[in-house]
Amino acid sequence: MSGPMRRHARRNRVLALVLGAALVVSSALAGCSLKHIGAPMATVPHTTIFVQGPLDTVSHIVHLYWFGSEANGYIAGYEIRMLNPATPADTSWGYTTRTDSIFTIQTPNGFISTKFEARAIDEHGVRDPNPAVQTFNFRNIPPIVKLVGKPNHGDLSDTTFASVTVTWTATDIDGDATKVRPLIWLDGRRQSPEQVPLGLTSFTLPSSDFLVNGAYTTGPRTLYIQGIDDGGMAGAIDSVTWYVKKPVTGSRARLLLIDEVPTSYGAKARVDTLYNNTVVRAGLTPDQYSVLHLQFDQPFRSPQDLTQTFQLFETVVWYHGEQTGISPVMMQYGDGIAPYLDSRGKVFLESLNLIQYGSTGGQLQPYFLNQYLNCGGLFQYPQPPDSSASWSYAATQVIECPVLGDSLQNGRIIGGMRGFSVDPTEQLIVAPANTLSPMNSVPMALAVYAKQPGGGVFIADTYPMVSATISTANFPQRSSAVLLEIFGLLGLTGP
Repeated sequence: MSGPMRRHARRNRVLALVLGAALVVSSALAGCSLKHIGAPMATVPHTTIFVQGPLDTVSHIVHLYWFGSEANGYIAGYEIRMLNPATPADTSWGYTTRTDSIFTIQTPNGFISTKFEARAIDEHGVRDPNPAVQTFNFRNIPPIVKLVGKPNHGDLSDTTFASVTVTWTATDIDGDATKVRPLIWLDGRRQSPEQVPLGLTSFTLPSSDFLVNGAYTTGPRTLYIQGIDDGGMAGAIDSVTWYVKKPVTGSRARLLLIDEVPTSYGAKARVDTLYNNTVVRAGLTPDQYSVLHLQFDQPFRSPQDLTQTFQLFETVVWYHGEQTGISPVMMQYGDGIAPYLDSRGKVFLESLNLIQYGSTGGQLQPYFLNQYLNCGGLFQYPQPPDSSASWSYAATQVIECPVLGDSLQNGRIIGGMRGFSVDPTEQLIVAPANTLSPMNSVPMALAVYAKQPGGGVFIADTYPMVSATISTANFPQRSSAVLLEIFGLLGLTGP
């Protein structure tokens, strides 16, 4: 190839290389331009509210659903709120990751129109700028609360002191009856009702609610009850009226004397006379004490009633005489004695079969023995197929009263006493060895005098005081004298 031809061929190759390089650069630049043009636009979340069924007036308890979507990401959570004219201060958003919830709408007037709003939030924290909104009309049917247990003539509770226990039923057609909150008040206290905790269907009205200008009064009182459901709707008011007595006619309630000996009992006059005369001999005036005859008036409908009634008095004396039957009042409500003792109360209980123990029945629960009588237990004897804690006097025997430095003499056959295992300093009435049936090999305390840590006093006596008789010349004391000394232990013979 000649020189000129070789130079021409070389120029063609260089030109081809330059053109090829330019084409590659051009193509690369063109590719970059296309990629930029195809990038996605920025997006925001979108929220939807779902409503099941027709959008009409619905119950104040409603189940709502919502959902969010994001074209180029995912939904991390939601903010929701219910704009309710009944709760205008509650307008803040609440965060949740749920997509549904059950709402209880405050509907105190029975009907209300509200707005529900929801907005989705994506993984970058971007909120839906246009929250989903749905307006709802809510209705609420008022609850029904009805008194079913209240003071009445049938159970002798239509006359009480300043305490009352009532029970009720609650229904809510369009809601949860267990969430109906009862309001309870006495006449004159409408503006300060008792706020009863949810779930309760029984309540004991505090004695302080019975005060009128700072004092207890005698006369008819009316209790009212009204239910408020979880939507704030108030139901109809139910009520009961009964007779309430002030503790005593004077200014100091020193004693409540409880008589649980019925008129059908042959020795009633003798038992009542023993206790009533002792009250007079102790120096108590009629304006300082009240007598409660359980045969005719039974004001307790709960242990709390018993506690509050006792707390109106400094001292309670409760006698059952020689009856061997179980007292239904003491058995049902006797647990109320414990709080009274804890509040510095002083109690004297006289009854056969006073305390349950093992298989032996009784009126008070065994916990009284160690918690309130400082007692390690009761004496028992074998009695197939089990053992018994019930003891009897079968003959005339001298009975010792160590705490009083005195004595009695048993005059009748009696059964149903208890033998307390207690410190000698607290043995109020003691049966000497070999005087009981079955035969007791050691002395046994039939009554206990126990001072309480808080200042109260508990005397549990399973020996009927009326069973003691005038003794021999060596033991001239009578039951009336010993009972008066017991009143002294209770602080009833002093000022």
